[in-house]
Amino acid sequence: MSQDFMELRGSSVIELRRLDRILSDLARPTLDEASMTPSTRAALLQIGIVVRGEASRPHLIERLWARKRNLLQRQASLGDWGPWQPVA
Repeated sequence: MSQDFMELRGSSVIELRRLDRILSDLARPTLDEASMTPSTRAALLQIGIVVRGEASRPHLIERLWARKRNLLQRQASLGDWGPWQPVA
């Protein structure tokens, strides 16, 4: 990923923050690798990922990173015109 500055706006910021928070929770070491806190399950549900039973943490992390990459690529492709955004 590039180190270029990118200003996210609107719902993208909220989704990116949620993804970062969930990734942080999932990446924390635990005694039982299969366990997941109820707050993490609830956060996953808020972004549309339903977790039933024992979910694979590495698989969830992979899915979340893919989603984060897509979000950042989408934002980068839009460009940052700032207040000079062209209109039709």
